[in-house]
Amino acid sequence: MSFSVGTITTFVMPHMQNVRGDLFGGELMALVDQAAAVAAIRHAGGPAVTASIDRVDFKERIPVGALVTCVATVDYVGNSSMDITVEVYAEKISTGERRHTNTAHVVFVAIEADGKPRRVPRLVPETDEERARYARAEEHRRGQRQHRPT
Repeated sequence: MSFSVGTITTFVMPHMQNVRGDLFGGELMALVDQAAAVAAIRHAGGPAVTASIDRVDFKERIPVGALVTCVATVDYVGNSSMDITVEVYAEKISTGERRHTNTAHVVFVAIEADGKPRRVPRLVPETDEERARYARAEEHRRGQRQHRPT
């Protein structure tokens, strides 16, 4: 599953801050979406688009001047959809101190040139961690189906 990963790193600049001087939540969501897109496109071998951002948990503030890294992994696939977890880390550059600050769950869909969904390759978990991620994502997807309006 190593090819089903996307990583984006950026330096938090003043134009990205909220009224408290921390990274604005919308900026973080854009970074999360970009990292998830890289993982989805790599896995699908072609275009993929955001279908939903299921959940974003803001655990800790990220100050201006931090280095932010978003690590996205494709954890589960359907026919054309891919469930992706994005973990966000903030690093204080001067000390190298790194904190896990946020987690997001995103669903992407692979598309053809005409915009219609297209089948994606199966996902084959190779390590214990990948198998655990796959099982959690499969359970999450089952739970999501039960809560969909009919």
